[in-house]
Amino acid sequence: MKPTNGGLQWLGLLILIASIQASQASSLVLNDPAGLEELNSGILRKSTLHAVAFPDVWESLGPFPHGSRELGNDPLSAYGGFENLSFSSTDRYPSELADGGFVRWRHVETGPDQTVRLSYPQIRWEFNQRPFGWAALQHASYFRGKFNVHEEGIYLVEFSGVVSFKIDNRAFTGNVYGYTHASHSIVYLSKGEHILYVYAVIDVRISGGTIPPELRFRGSLKKAEINQENHGLIHFENDAVIPEVMGTELISPFASVAIMNANITTPAERPLTRQQSRDMTGWVQVTSVHATLSDGTEVNATLPVHFSIKIAPGQIMAVPLNLSIGAIPPDLAPSMRIELDCIRLDDNERFSLLLGPFTFHRRQWSDVYKITFLDYDFSVHYAMARPPKKACADRQTKCPIVLALHGAGVEASSEFWTNAYRQQENAWVLYPTGRTPWGFDWHGPSFRNIEYALDALHLLPGVPAEKQKSLAINRNKLIYAGHSNGAQGAWWLASHFPDKALAAVPASGYMKIQFYAPYFMRVGDSYADPLLRGILDASIAEHDIDLYAANMGGLPVLARHGALDDNVPPLHSRRLIRLGNEWNRNPISWDLSEIPAQGHWFEGVANDNTMQEFIDKHLNITADPELSPPPLPEAFSLNTLNPASTGSKGGIRILQLEVPFRLGTIRVHRVQNQWHLNTSNIRRFGFVRDPRQEGIESWSVDGTDFNKPPSVSGPSYARLDPDSSWKEENDLLWISQERHPSTYGPISSALNHPFIIVVPSNPAQNEDLYREAAQHIALSWYIYSRGVTQIVRDIDVLDGIAARYNLIVLGGPADNAYTRRRENEGGANMVKFRPAGGFQIDKRKYESPGTGIIFLAPSPIRTRVAVFIAGTDKDGILRAAWSLPFRTGLQIPDYLVVGDEYGDPHTGWTARDGAPFGGAGTKGAGGVLAAGYWNNTWDWDPRCGYLK
Repeated sequence: MKPTNGGLQWLGLLILIASIQASQASSLVLNDPAGLEELNSGILRKSTLHAVAFPDVWESLGPFPHGSRELGNDPLSAYGGFENLSFSSTDRYPSELADGGFVRWRHVETGPDQTVRLSYPQIRWEFNQRPFGWAALQHASYFRGKFNVHEEGIYLVEFSGVVSFKIDNRAFTGNVYGYTHASHSIVYLSKGEHILYVYAVIDVRISGGTIPPELRFRGSLKKAEINQENHGLIHFENDAVIPEVMGTELISPFASVAIMNANITTPAERPLTRQQSRDMTGWVQVTSVHATLSDGTEVNATLPVHFSIKIAPGQIMAVPLNLSIGAIPPDLAPSMRIELDCIRLDDNERFSLLLGPFTFHRRQWSDVYKITFLDYDFSVHYAMARPPKKACADRQTKCPIVLALHGAGVEASSEFWTNAYRQQENAWVLYPTGRTPWGFDWHGPSFRNIEYALDALHLLPGVPAEKQKSLAINRNKLIYAGHSNGAQGAWWLASHFPDKALAAVPASGYMKIQFYAPYFMRVGDSYADPLLRGILDASIAEHDIDLYAANMGGLPVLARHGALDDNVPPLHSRRLIRLGNEWNRNPISWDLSEIPAQGHWFEGVANDNTMQEFIDKHLNITADPELSPPPLPEAFSLNTLNPASTGSKGGIRILQLEVPFRLGTIRVHRVQNQWHLNTSNIRRFGFVRDPRQEGIESWSVDGTDFNKPPSVSGPSYARLDPDSSWKEENDLLWISQERHPSTYGPISSALNHPFIIVVPSNPAQNEDLYREAAQHIALSWYIYSRGVTQIVRDIDVLDGIAARYNLIVLGGPADNAYTRRRENEGGANMVKFRPAGGFQIDKRKYESPGTGIIFLAPSPIRTRVAVFIAGTDKDGILRAAWSLPFRTGLQIPDYLVVGDEYGDPHTGWTARDGAPFGGAGTKGAGGVLAAGYWNNTWDWDPRCGYLK
């Protein structure tokens, strides 16, 4: 098996390379308006006047084993750490990837296109892959190079193709997916020589499965242009989201422009930062917006948010806009200039920033077109929509929707993708973005993006007035469809939200990330307690489609796969088909359309006659005007590991588990007009209205009888003691006291709701650290999701803010006033902070140097959550802050405590010697000191927790 790419085979590889080149080209143009760049086919040929040349030659050491999406391991820490090792032509270091078991130093040159490429043809990759598959191709290499800065100042730096990198002693977020939107960090550099460190990892999903695998990354470093004209605000033109025009009107009103606040303090200003931080030195607030068309027409433009848009120094913000324009003449090629009114918050200086022009793209009715909308975190995103050929809504029903989810690395607006599905006779086709081309595997923030895209389509933007009644949508009548990663998303939606589905047609989809890019070669597992490994695995197991296959019982499914697919092997679809038919107790209830001699992507993979006939069958409003939900089997099950990410089955919704993140199941046996429910690890559940419940006269749960139908039942049913019987609860008081679907973890769930970053206003120490950590978190959110967040001071977090937003709180009670307040209120009592600076879980104390903690806790009124990040020192805080999971597949539960045997997650290596007592250095999961899930009353529980 020789896969050629982890996204869309060769097509995804071309997209990745093009996006890396486009990222470089766009950033150079944006920051050099004088046009000092010479670009040829999107590849850099000459540096700008203010650019800094990166190393022509790098010192490199590798390859070393590295597990899929693994954090915190460093095979060189046992020998002093890469940063402390000197280049040598004779020294060798152990690596099981190489013949003889050792690897040596080498020099690597930067290519003429400014890209560093490194492969190891001497490694027998194909031989290693035979028993271990793709996991044997995952590896990492260390790079070190020197560069000179001729003029001290503030610089913009970015790297595509790496998770992170370091300049001297500071780490920065990399643009690992090679996105075309901005990924710049900002840093002050003194004049003279600096050292650049890169820890480059082959992730098969991103880099592909070619043999030999090739590491590839590229960076840029340019002096920030801070002048009176831009007041330190840098505009990224290619990051704008602009609505389209249908006829003479905007299709939708929302737009956004991306700007960076480059007004960071320099070392000469740092002695004053303690007082200045209270005065918000360098912060900028956007107060209003003005816009005009190219013909001088005024545009009614507003900021569509209920909060002040404040941009911290070093932060990139996609400023949302609401536009209202009258009729646009059809002969006008419309473009628009935007003027942002701003104020510096430290000195109240007011100024304006002129941006544009931005061009509006025109569409014709019946074309696929773009809908822009305000997403859940107030960022502006888009979805593509294709209207039906004919009217599909009447008094009985409204139009169903084919939800078409793209594969990894694919832009939703690309014609190749929007043409992958036919225009339907009587259904809309909606192509959401998932927020970025890679997104979050259609989980978490990507799923929220789907919900908000459906809300936007519900308003029928772009639909002529005379057609709106006949094209109204029903957002709960869905066909789940997609290709590759999008097919995995279709499987995920069908298994987690089956009651909204009419059918599912996944094409070339995988079953779960651990099977696609296997986890079993993770380095840290060699050091980790098996119990701990299970707890870490549980943090992503809620996305295991095979574990949730029971939830799709009775749902019509047709899976499509190429028989020669060496990217996502057809075994994935075959296995899910087997599982579904077992749950249906019918060997042919689900079907697999496996096409001989075809690979991952081929013409007609999603829209040939076989696929379209299946879709037509389940969108037949002539045969079924109401488009009734699929009949429920006589016996069906509902499984979940996390009620937060699981909807209803047959109108039954799990609200709480007895032991969080252990499998919970409700099995239902239907006997005429009675339903009999049996539960496992369920503490609370409820009913939602479902037409398939009609006719139920009575039902029972674990032997407790209820003689009224679910349609008139209370809000929930609970069994608070496993030895007691089930009781109806008619109020929602429990939500203010216990965990519920909005407050279940793991930590990544905090990203599924608008969040703000809370920094200390007057820390006892480490002020620069907190500021830089906040910049890292905000930038990571922007890179990975084009998301909007704000950085606020602890003294500004009032109850109203904590009730509306999730919080990411930096610093323990000694530094952060909000942490101190919540500790005093008992709101974070699952972790007790020690007077000496450490912390305690249950009876276990953690006070050693280099120890960090990240944990989830409830908001004051228990409707939202906060993620607290603290440490015994700077190293501990960094370890915890860089463990925030901004990518899928990272195993971070409700709480995580890491120590000096856990490598710095931002680089994967450490400059220190690892464990001081003769340990093996940093050990990834083997360096985790505590991990697990809080119980339903936010307490430590040995049934779902681990203390080393």
